[in-house]
Amino acid sequence: MSTSSLGIEVSHAPFDALAEGYDQGFTFSSIGRAQRSAVWRELRRTFKAGDRILEIGCGTGVDACYLAEVGAKVVACDSSAAMIQVAARRVREIGTHAVDLRVLAAENLATLQHEAPFDGVFSNFGALNCVEDLQAVGENLGRLLKPGGTALLCFLGPACFWEVFWYLLKGKPGKAFRRWQSAGDTAELAPQSRVQVRYYGVRSLARIFAPSFQLRSWRGIGLFVPPSYVERVAKRFPTLLKLAEWADLPLARCPVIRGCSDHILVKLEQVAS
Repeated sequence: MSTSSLGIEVSHAPFDALAEGYDQGFTFSSIGRAQRSAVWRELRRTFKAGDRILEIGCGTGVDACYLAEVGAKVVACDSSAAMIQVAARRVREIGTHAVDLRVLAAENLATLQHEAPFDGVFSNFGALNCVEDLQAVGENLGRLLKPGGTALLCFLGPACFWEVFWYLLKGKPGKAFRRWQSAGDTAELAPQSRVQVRYYGVRSLARIFAPSFQLRSWRGIGLFVPPSYVERVAKRFPTLLKLAEWADLPLARCPVIRGCSDHILVKLEQVAS
């Protein structure tokens, strides 16, 4: 373990390897912008100015800064100290005092009990897919949110049609159907940096988060908009990507097909005990 120039202890979490290149590879990509804009539409509908929001797996701080811009106060946590370093630079650049960054894993949220209650909790783009005991996280969140508080959580979906099509086209059936494995999949983020990824259906998530939370609604994120590894194709055909964004607006809520999206965005309400 070492200490960075920002005074943050670096503990070499798996996602440290992605921190410096994450924004260039996803945040600023055309697909990344398209998928994030869909999530932000739900953020604006869910949280309001003055809300105090807990963010889990904040990464490089893009969503936390957006929430700050719309008037929320954010305690933004990530297990990766390297991600928090990048987020700290972003927070400093925009000059906001509404984002409080923490190096904190989702498994350790109970340490925030003395700061409760929060008005809501948010997690984006599969951070919670990498948690070993999701039920324990749900129980902790139930104690951290005020009665009736909202959890807006974006998970990697369990059956992405784009992924099946893309990797079968490349002759890689193992990757095409990796989300269908009950035990999940081991993702290699970088040499000697791996993480276990688990995939959940909406019914499973409703069971996992009960009785602390009740499922209110859900939608797909990235139904026709493809996963980020299709970026090279998306850049060649920007008009098609824009059409995919428009198609996602109504169809990513369609009960028949929304579960085939790259991500699923679930809205849960804290149930008063």
